[in-house]
Amino acid sequence: MAPAGAAQTALMWPQRAALAMGDWAGDVGRTLFRRGGTIAENERLRRESEALRGQTLRLARYERENRELRALLKMPAPPGGITRAAPVIALDATDYVRSITLGIGSRSGVRAKDAVFTPQGVVGQVEVVSPFTATVTLLTDRASGVGAMTGRGLASGVVKGTGGSNCRMAYMDYRADVREGDVVFTSGDSQIFPRGLVIGRVSRVEKDKNLSQLTAWVDPSVSFDRLSAVSVRIGANR
Repeated sequence: MAPAGAAQTALMWPQRAALAMGDWAGDVGRTLFRRGGTIAENERLRRESEALRGQTLRLARYERENRELRALLKMPAPPGGITRAAPVIALDATDYVRSITLGIGSRSGVRAKDAVFTPQGVVGQVEVVSPFTATVTLLTDRASGVGAMTGRGLASGVVKGTGGSNCRMAYMDYRADVREGDVVFTSGDSQIFPRGLVIGRVSRVEKDKNLSQLTAWVDPSVSFDRLSAVSVRIGANR
């Protein structure tokens, strides 16, 4: 081969390598560009999906609030005082405290010991009041206590919170006829809760013959963790 041809051949390989490298770099660049566009598009779709999910949850909450408020408006008011609807703005459910915060306060006439309930039953009573909010001690709080009676056998006692999801009905006559499934109502013995509000249903009955004690465990009729609106009985206990 002539020297010129050899030199030309020798130069062709680096050129081809350079062209191949350029093609490869171009392919990589296009791939990275497409990948970057795909990542950006996925991120945009994720944000839109989260926004739609949040909107759906808000709409579901508003619908539930509207249903509960309509039910409260249709509910016959218990005797005495004024009944007002109030939104639930916070829930505090721990081993030590069971309470909710309402978006209504002393400016609307709310005072401590006002009864709080829904069409499903007893929620609790107002404990602390500020001008625009009120803290309600729930029926399941350990500090709560409600005079109660069973609907079938009319056994009377006191329903106290356990700090958990249920309550216990104590101070009953040992001979009282109390059975699983009995509905428990407020007895009206105190000035806080009127007679006849539903408290819950008996889930278990325990008898201690040695101490002549009868205790009934009660599942509340209200789902406290799903409350969005309640009724407050204002002025009945003043």
